[in-house]
Amino acid sequence: MPSRRLLVALVTALGLAVFASPAGAASKPFTMVVLPASVPAGQSSTFSVTLTNQTGQQQLGSAEVTVPSAFANVSAPDPDGPASATVTGNVVRFQDLGVAPGGSVTVRVTANVPASLGCSGATFTWGVVAKQANDFNGPPGNDLTLNAQGSSLTTTVSGGCALRFVAGHGPANARVGQTISATALDPAGPSLQVEVVDGAGNRVTSSSASITIALGPSMGSGALHGTTTVTAIAGVASFANLSIDARGTYTLRASAGGLTPATSNSFRVDQVAVPCIEDVTCFASITNGTTTFSVTAPGNAHVDAGALFLDNGLSFEMNCGGYAELTATPTVVEGPARAKIVTATIDKSTMNKQPNNGASFLQMCFGANFTFTTRPNTSLTPVDTNSDGVPDFFYGLLPDCGTEPCVSARNKTNAGDGVIVVKTSEVTGDPAYRP
Repeated sequence: MPSRRLLVALVTALGLAVFASPAGAASKPFTMVVLPASVPAGQSSTFSVTLTNQTGQQQLGSAEVTVPSAFANVSAPDPDGPASATVTGNVVRFQDLGVAPGGSVTVRVTANVPASLGCSGATFTWGVVAKQANDFNGPPGNDLTLNAQGSSLTTTVSGGCALRFVAGHGPANARVGQTISATALDPAGPSLQVEVVDGAGNRVTSSSASITIALGPSMGSGALHGTTTVTAIAGVASFANLSIDARGTYTLRASAGGLTPATSNSFRVDQVAVPCIEDVTCFASITNGTTTFSVTAPGNAHVDAGALFLDNGLSFEMNCGGYAELTATPTVVEGPARAKIVTATIDKSTMNKQPNNGASFLQMCFGANFTFTTRPNTSLTPVDTNSDGVPDFFYGLLPDCGTEPCVSARNKTNAGDGVIVVKTSEVTGDPAYRP
C-alpha cells in the first residue's frame, strides 16, 4: 500500500487537475476587428470583419455577426473555401469557417448607412457570437469567448450633413447699407435662410446648429454688417438684418461646426438701384461730389424689364487727356438693354473754378467694355482690368452726336450750373461717365 505521504500527494495533484480543467475549458478566446472604423453617411459601405482564433486547441467553426440596427440593407458574400454566409435582417451567420487555433479569417459585410446618421457623429457597436462547431450548433459551452482587449467593434458615422441656402431665400440684389433680403431691392422682403440637410438633401429638423454667415468670394470692398450668427430652429436659421456697406458683386458663405459649408448665389450691392418695368420709362439719379447724374431709360415694346443701377467709383483711374476732370470719380450706369439719356449737372461753384467755364468747353470722358468712336483728334485708351494681357475696357472723350454714344447737348442753367447730356443706344453696355 502507498504511504500516507504518497496518498496526500496524489490527492493534491488530482485536486489541482480538477480545479484547473474548468478554467482552461472556459478560456477559449477570440477577437473581432471591424474596419473601417469610420464611414460617411448616406451611402453603402463595405466592412471587413476579421475573426482571430486565440484558443490553444479548439477551432473557430462558425460565427454570427450582428450589424448595428441603424444600418440597413445588409448583405454578405460567401467567404473563400467551403464557408458560407446567410443574412437574416441585420445578422450574418458565417458557417464552415474552420479557423484553426492561432488562425484568422476575414469576411465582408456590406450595409447602407442612412444619411440621417451623419449629423450626430454617433458611434455604433457590432455584436458577435462564435462557436467551435462549423454549423453554429452546440450548447453555450461550445461558444468561444470574445477577447475585448484585442477587438474593435465600433463604427463611427461621419459627414453627410451640410448647410444649404433655402430655395427662394438666398440673397438678392440690394442697395448699399440696406437690408439684404430674398427679394431684389426690397429691404422688407423675406429673410435669408440657411438650413441643415442630411446626405440625401432632407432638412434635419432636429438640428439646432449655430450657423454663421460671412462674405464669400466677392468683387467688392464692402464689409458685412448685422447679426451674423444665428441658432437654427428645427434645422433653419433666419438672417433678418444683414447689409453690406460698399458697392460690388458678392456671395455669402454659411458655416457651422461639423457641417459642410454653403456658398450662396452671387448678388449685386449698388448705391442706387431702381426697378424698371417693361414698356415703362424708368429714372434714377445719384450725386458724385458736386455733380448729379440723372439717367432716363425710356420704355418701349421691344426691350426687357430689369433694374437701373448707378454707382460712383471704378477700381482704376479713368482720366481722359486734354481736359480737367470735374468729378472725383467716374459714375457707372448699368441697366436693362434700353437706350439711355445721361444728364450730368455740375454745380456752379465747380464750374466757376475753371478758367474756361462756358458750357461749350464741357466734355464727357466715357468708358465701356467695348470700343467706340471718340471725339476728333482724341484717342481711345485700352485697360486690362483682369491682367490677362487683353484689353477689356476702353475710355475716351465722346464726340458730338451722330453715332451713339455721343454728346447730344451742352448748356448752363439760370443758376450757373453746367449741363452735359449723353445719348446711348440699346446695345450699349454698362459704361462709366466722368465730365
